Amino acid sequence: MTEPTPVVAAIKIPQYNHSDPALWFQMCEATFELGTPKPVTESKTKHNYCVAHLPPETASLVRDILLSPATDDPYKTLKEALIDRSGESGHQEIRRLLQGEHIGDRRPTELLRVMKRRAAAHQVPDKLMLELFLQHLPSHVQMVLAAVTPLTLDKAAEIADRVMEVSPIAVSACSTATSQISMEEMLLEEFTKINAKFDEFSRG
Repeated sequence: MTEPTPVVAAIKIPQYNHSDPALWFQMCEATFELGTPKPVTESKTKHNYCVAHLPPETASLVRDILLSPATDDPYKTLKEALIDRSGESGHQEIRRLLQGEHIGDRRPTELLRVMKRRAAAHQVPDKLMLELFLQHLPSHVQMVLAAVTPLTLDKAAEIADRVMEVSPIAVSACSTATSQISMEEMLLEEFTKINAKFDEFSRG
């Protein structure tokens, strides 16, 4: 008696999403559910579908796993490893994207709006966005913001605007004053006033 031919589900895997691997796997899983004549449920089959649709540069990130697939749940192993290892690669791409920005004559809040617009499609974590934003600010502004805890992205931009507004005054005062107060101390004093007003506004 001839054994029946295995039924292979017909599905179309979406194009790989370099900026969000976790979302891509979620879309793949939705596609597996829509397989005809029946959903794709076997881990090895899911694994093979995904591997077949990985771009070469992405496959190289999980080369060791592809050469020696897990025996118990190869799809889950591939998914977890690729999401984890793509994070660092994605951050490098984001850094290259945003480090080309320069503050120039713009206010810090204007620079932040531009950076957010450029990073919108990459789902940049706030922590990384804050780090990149601070790197674009003048050193004396970074010094003041280093004293702020906790520091959010929007709060950093607002305070940076205020500090840069008072900086020319502080610099001029430092050049003519006879006291021993340094420019840094004057800026920190201005910052204390600004931060108190900002916190009062936030609570309101």
